[in-house]
Amino acid sequence: MNKFPGKVFFFNRMSLKNKLALLSIIVIVPLTVLTFFILYSLNQMGESYDAIVQNITRANEYNTIFKEDMDAVVYQMVARSLDKFEVETELGMKNPDRMITDAETSFENLKQVSTSSEAVNRLKSAIKLLITLRKRMNDINSTVKISGHYDENMVRLDTDIRIITDLIQDRITEYIYYEAENMETLRLKMEDYRQFLNRITIILSVSILLLVVIFSVVITKSITSPVATLVKMTGKVANGDFTARAVIADRENEMALLSDSFNNMVEQIGILVEDIKREQKISRNLELKLLQAQINPHFLYNTLDNILWLSEDGQKEQVASIVTALSQFFRTTLSGGRDFIRISEEISHIDAYLSIQKFRYSDILSYEIDIPEKYHDYLIIKMTLQPLVENALYHGIKNKRGRGMIKIGIREAGEDLCLFVEDDGMGMDPPTLEKLKGILEGSISPGEDNTGFGLANVAQRLRLNYGEAYGLKIDSVYKEGTRIEVLIPRSTDNTDKNFNLLDKKS
Repeated sequence: MNKFPGKVFFFNRMSLKNKLALLSIIVIVPLTVLTFFILYSLNQMGESYDAIVQNITRANEYNTIFKEDMDAVVYQMVARSLDKFEVETELGMKNPDRMITDAETSFENLKQVSTSSEAVNRLKSAIKLLITLRKRMNDINSTVKISGHYDENMVRLDTDIRIITDLIQDRITEYIYYEAENMETLRLKMEDYRQFLNRITIILSVSILLLVVIFSVVITKSITSPVATLVKMTGKVANGDFTARAVIADRENEMALLSDSFNNMVEQIGILVEDIKREQKISRNLELKLLQAQINPHFLYNTLDNILWLSEDGQKEQVASIVTALSQFFRTTLSGGRDFIRISEEISHIDAYLSIQKFRYSDILSYEIDIPEKYHDYLIIKMTLQPLVENALYHGIKNKRGRGMIKIGIREAGEDLCLFVEDDGMGMDPPTLEKLKGILEGSISPGEDNTGFGLANVAQRLRLNYGEAYGLKIDSVYKEGTRIEVLIPRSTDNTDKNFNLLDKKS
């Protein structure tokens, strides 16, 4: 049940292009954010780790060479009685004052980037010792050229310079220790952070995957569901149901436009099919009326000849009977312009026809009409049985060249009725029977001699008015007889309603 009745899910309103774009964004954006987050975190940790390594490396340089270089320079100053400038110019050694300045600058820079408070304190202490070292070095420098101060300067070298450089080296060693300790702490933090990133990555990846799956299903369904509806409706239309209509929930995207176009197309096809059916029906009716126009004059001429012959022979009673039968025959033929008449009227029509024919073929024709009264009010297409009876007479009884019987009856066939006309005439051989069956089914056209034309007309009218499930069925055995069955639906509606393919489907 929809939790938001009256509201259409917003995905349905989006165009197909926007749906696919949204799906791409749902996939790309979270993955991009996650990737940048991981890269940024790893970069931050890497920079911190690299900074500590660089600090230790720079500090380690002073830990190994500063004391040796400083002690060596001051020793040469004392031993050779050279000031700090002459040591540089004459011996090519570093100026001790510049060495101290460089060390102060390096320690100040290290102090700015060091994260451990203990390491910073050691740098501060080293800087103070450098200030003291500068003073003691300047004391030696001021007396190095004055005679008589050699021993005093040597004592200063041992008790001041070398002790201070030892202390500076200790502070650098302690600094390296604390930075290394801080590096180990950072390493542990990096390990914890790595595990945290792993968990976050897994959680976010699963969440993104679920989100992508959900959105993919929803968006895909919003696309495929209307397509499936159209496919289903297309199948119905292919099966002849032109009332099928595709109903799309939302009316604001391409699928709605497609469904509207489909519905309009089906409606137009339905109208065209109905027009074609109507034209076919009119055409078949005209064909039947043409057949009637061909048959009735011929039949009328023969009947009038019989009346003339009987009149000349003075058989007034038979003339009256045949005129009465002829009147009844044409009354039913006209039937007020109706296409559907009651079975009782069709019986009267056949009875009148056979009565007239019996005057001419009294020596060979017998007939029997056995249709109970309970079936008389059901409707049938006018002139359905007359062509069948005529076929039985002219192609069955006459060819037998002996007396024959025509029987007209009825039986129930489920919800339908089955009328039949059978004779014990000449019958048909199998090839002729198969050809006639093809004519009745419409797969074979009647011959140029109009063989089967009347039966084909009846079969076509039955299919046209009742549907493909109804029509004629013929069986025949050569020299034994023929039976033709007429299957019609039960109907007592006297409004002259014509059946069609939409009322009765096969």
